[in-house]
Amino acid sequence: MNRGISRTGVSVLSLCLGGVAAAQNVEEVIVTGFRESLEVALEAKRDSVNFTDSISAEDVGKLPDNNLAEALQRVPGVQISRTNGEGQQISIRGLGPSFARVLFDGMPISAASEGSVDQQARNREFDFDLLPSEIFSTLQVSKTPRASLVEGGLSGTIDLRTPRPFDYNDFQASYQLQAAYQSTSEEVDPRGSFLISKNWNDRFGALLSVSTSQRTFRTDGWSSQGWTSGRVPGNEIGRPYDAGFTWNLPSVFASPANQAPDFINESGLTNAQLSRTQVPRLGRPEVQIGDRDRIGGTLALQWAPTDALQFNLDVIYAKLESDFDRYANNLLVRNTTSNTDNETGFGYITPSNFSVDGNNTLTSGSLLNAKFWSENRLFQQESDFKHVGLGGSWQIADQVHLSAKASKAESDFRWRMTTYLFLSEPGQVDLQVRDGIPVITPHLDLANSSNWRFNTVRVQPRTREEENENLALDLTLGDDERNIRIGALANKYFRERLTYSSSVGFDQGTALTPFGYTGGAALRDFDITDFSEVVPVNYGEHFDDPAGYNRWIVSDLRAFSRMMDPGVLDANANLDFQNSGSFEEDNLSAYIEANAAFQVWDRTLRVNAGLRYVKTEHEMQGFIRLATTPAPATNLFGIRKDDYGRNTIDGEYSEFLPSLNLAYEVSDTVLARFSISQTMTRPNPNDLQPFTGISTAGVVSQGNQNLQPYLADQLDGGVEWYFSEGAVLGGNVFYKEITGFVERVIAPQPFRNAGIPLDTITDPTILALLPNGLDTILLFNTPVNVDDVTYLKGAELLYQQRLDNLLNGLGVTLNYTRLDSGSQVIVGLAKTNYNAVVYYEQDRFATRLSYNYRDDYVECEENCGSTSPEAGFRYQGGYLDLNSSVNFSALGQDLTLSLEVLNLLDEEEYSFYGYRNRANTLNRPGRQYILGIRGQF
Repeated sequence: MNRGISRTGVSVLSLCLGGVAAAQNVEEVIVTGFRESLEVALEAKRDSVNFTDSISAEDVGKLPDNNLAEALQRVPGVQISRTNGEGQQISIRGLGPSFARVLFDGMPISAASEGSVDQQARNREFDFDLLPSEIFSTLQVSKTPRASLVEGGLSGTIDLRTPRPFDYNDFQASYQLQAAYQSTSEEVDPRGSFLISKNWNDRFGALLSVSTSQRTFRTDGWSSQGWTSGRVPGNEIGRPYDAGFTWNLPSVFASPANQAPDFINESGLTNAQLSRTQVPRLGRPEVQIGDRDRIGGTLALQWAPTDALQFNLDVIYAKLESDFDRYANNLLVRNTTSNTDNETGFGYITPSNFSVDGNNTLTSGSLLNAKFWSENRLFQQESDFKHVGLGGSWQIADQVHLSAKASKAESDFRWRMTTYLFLSEPGQVDLQVRDGIPVITPHLDLANSSNWRFNTVRVQPRTREEENENLALDLTLGDDERNIRIGALANKYFRERLTYSSSVGFDQGTALTPFGYTGGAALRDFDITDFSEVVPVNYGEHFDDPAGYNRWIVSDLRAFSRMMDPGVLDANANLDFQNSGSFEEDNLSAYIEANAAFQVWDRTLRVNAGLRYVKTEHEMQGFIRLATTPAPATNLFGIRKDDYGRNTIDGEYSEFLPSLNLAYEVSDTVLARFSISQTMTRPNPNDLQPFTGISTAGVVSQGNQNLQPYLADQLDGGVEWYFSEGAVLGGNVFYKEITGFVERVIAPQPFRNAGIPLDTITDPTILALLPNGLDTILLFNTPVNVDDVTYLKGAELLYQQRLDNLLNGLGVTLNYTRLDSGSQVIVGLAKTNYNAVVYYEQDRFATRLSYNYRDDYVECEENCGSTSPEAGFRYQGGYLDLNSSVNFSALGQDLTLSLEVLNLLDEEEYSFYGYRNRANTLNRPGRQYILGIRGQF
């Protein structure tokens, strides 16, 4: 394959940059570090037949970023979501994290973790922050399938690879020590990693790597559970579930004549205006303070007894622990009626001096007789991941090659959430709403513990276990250029998710006595003096705009833990049987694939064509009440999974998935690509399982065991111009027609349709949602396959080049993605995304700036977890990172001193409902500074 440098291309591009045309005799430049990693990845892209991109380590045990998700976001078409400022989940080409298949060395893996604190991701997402980036060498993203590639990634497939000893000559060792400082926590935390490898003449090799890190974090934020309107007699607004509470309007209730739509009530608005006014539901400042400790390691062995036979063993272990406290103070605009106007209820709010904008959003006003709910949570999270893979390859003859792989991956997730809630006395609260979070100003002194009473305790642990067992066999007949491949994969995927919930209401304190509680039945009478404190930070000090009040009473979580051991509480919490169960999936696939190269018009055309057959059988198991199951209403603790029976539902489906990939060398420097294929993603387990549960927002969620897989017919085309060494200018376009798309249908129904007996509900917050018992109308949220075809199209642009003609060592890489789903809404799709990296590298010094931008996107379509009538959006975000290093020698070693600054612009994370001034969440994770030293020997 001829890959000479196009002097014409270099001249044209140099003129565009204002430089001088390159000389004919170009001296070879030896590249290292970040530039080398870019060019290795570019060479892999050029050699592939299908549409792929990759990230390669810039040095031994060092990917270009500190986080796998943040490294992958440099790939065109890849977007990430963040938690506390750290990349966590990825999306490819606008489709959500569940549409991306994650592999290790070609074998399926999964992680038993659940995203951010409030996300509770229960589907096929993969949390990349579980795995340290230091233990990986290559990340490859395939956007179009090959028949030999494992199915399941409708948007794309990510294949992770760790280093092996045969990757290096003889002996190799490296280490890295770092200190990280976060601007919001103002703490310094250690990080470290090492890799040691030995290769005995490519006959036997062993490699060990370990990475560990600690992170102390503090995130100030604000959130709501949607925006909602209050009920006004005689002024129904068409959709009764939009109204989340009842306004206390003395003048309206005094006389039926005053219920006329144009009556001016206490709010200063007409009844009709007030019934449509949107106010924040449970608007609350939030503070998270805690630690994240992560450790990971790999062991790789390779043995080649002959030149034709090779075996490898790969072992990975990773563990992430996170202990943190979250303090939130809810303004109780929620489910308030005349029935809650008492000392233990949520109050009964009267509106005063309201002003609204053209979208019926409250802009200013006061709430009279309003209360606050100080919600204080003790969190502990532990996730671990273990993988063992054994592989072998045998070159039986010149034209016959056989490979086999067996692997098993296990992942466990354990989660503690213990909540202590205080209820405030009533008082006046003023609100001002602007672009950003509302300014809430209480007249009551919220920092005085005498204005608060103990109200509720919630114990809500959960666990999740996942296993992936794989056995693959592949036979190749032919050489590297022309061959036929035949293979099969047996994959068994198992998941069990158990959630527990025991809620102790204001008059149920004696249920806590066995665990050490020293108060009586009425929680309100418990003296909280020694169990409370003022929120332990200066809330909002890092925000750009005023946040309203910044001091309020919170639970002293350590004091409560001394009185009642959280571990003992967890061990006795009742099984939430409607949201617990297991899921087993047996996937058998087989494929045939042909690879060839032809001369067409004196140019090489590479062809990859194949067919993959997939059969899936799944079994879902849930819990059912037995005659012997204790009644939760009288047993707030102690009902475990052995007290329930089981119900089992199964199903199966099969698909044929054809694919064709073409790569044609138009010239020595221009490559054209085309692909036509069918891809699939299996339904999300949480949507399939026979779950029925009710949230504290008053939404009943149900599963649907009859869901079919997502299928996509897709076309891809692209052109890449490799106009000089290490450089490319290219573009891709793609088009997908997706069937089987799942949407959650939301409709009001009587609660009796949920099939949840009232005597199983003990949470007083949920009981307050059911004033009419089984006849109460609530929102039911059910997943269904939509009949319509969902269309998605997009374009990706890529530019990469050394700019030595401007400044020796200078370079740039840029990519841009534009996505369009027409009139259809795809959750998570940001229309515009781009990345820009400018770097400068010399033997002694290197620096680079990396910027990533993601446009607004829809997080949920309707009634997002509450009664908000508008869709939820994540606001656009741009993140700028700096990475600099200096190389030197000391103590007989080659050393590198590095400085990294993450989130250099101190970007906030903001989301809203429908309109920019209806805030959903705001988080300020702050900047992170990492100083390190790295050595090799």
